[in-house]
Amino acid sequence: MKNSNNITQNFDITELERYLGSIKYTIPTKSIMDLQHKVEEWISMNDCGAIIYGESRTGKTRAIRYISTHLKEKYGTQLPIYTLCATDHISTQKTFYSSLLTAIGHEDAHKGTAVQMRQRIVNRIIVNALDTKYRRAILFVDEAYLLHDKEYLWLIDIYNELNLNDILFTVFLFGTRELKEQKTGYIRAGKKQIVLRFMVNEFEFMGITCKKDAAICLSSMDKPFKIFGYDQSIILSKLFFPEAYKDGLKLYSYVEELWKAFEVVKQQNNIQTDQILMKHFMDTIIYCFRQYGAYNKQLYAPTTEEWIASIIGSGFVISQI
Repeated sequence: MKNSNNITQNFDITELERYLGSIKYTIPTKSIMDLQHKVEEWISMNDCGAIIYGESRTGKTRAIRYISTHLKEKYGTQLPIYTLCATDHISTQKTFYSSLLTAIGHEDAHKGTAVQMRQRIVNRIIVNALDTKYRRAILFVDEAYLLHDKEYLWLIDIYNELNLNDILFTVFLFGTRELKEQKTGYIRAGKKQIVLRFMVNEFEFMGITCKKDAAICLSSMDKPFKIFGYDQSIILSKLFFPEAYKDGLKLYSYVEELWKAFEVVKQQNNIQTDQILMKHFMDTIIYCFRQYGAYNKQLYAPTTEEWIASIIGSGFVISQI
């Protein structure tokens, strides 16, 4: 394996590729930054909930991680933040409360009766939020479209009890477009108690919709970062296309070729989608690194031709067909 960029000799390029595809490497896309602004606005307005919906693989789970990390850095211990990942399961009070106890970090997540479990949830949130200046707690729910009607009602019970203790409980529900349809169904059925608690506000989460979105992502990827076990910062364009980097070319420099390549691929395959999923966008870049960078074919820089091949290699065409 060629090492032309002063990275330590034991550097594992496969490890880096794995890291770039993991949730640990989350770049702020336009949708993530727009959502972060909305979440902070909703929090400042003391809203008690919102739905965030969009296609699968657009980056919603990464958005939860990115935004919750940002909020923790901004508010510290003054704002308890929890994340619950909903699952497809038989709905019982004990199952629901156990998942929520795990989300809030309770050590006895599976013990006791449903009533006892519910009270432990309320008590833990009260303890965490009562002595803070904001007196509130935030819950992010991923894959929220999997929640059942009665689970929303159990969540309302928790909200109401916290409210009686002057604790504002804000719930952000993330999911596919089924979540939006769920809200519409509740409105038609007159289930206002659910909609008015957690679904009044909404945000449609998108992938890459234009060249400007792609440029924002590439600019984010141009920033140096570190991975565990290596002291030296990694600059992706410098690592994979070192000669072009010396000449001043960064990942941002390739946005024209990359966007043109996506347009060509869509046209050639009669693909009508209005967005590129973050899954395919990132896989395209990783494929390009792997095939054409300094550790394989060692091209000076990728052209539209290489980007087209990388888009096809990412699975973008197959997924659309």
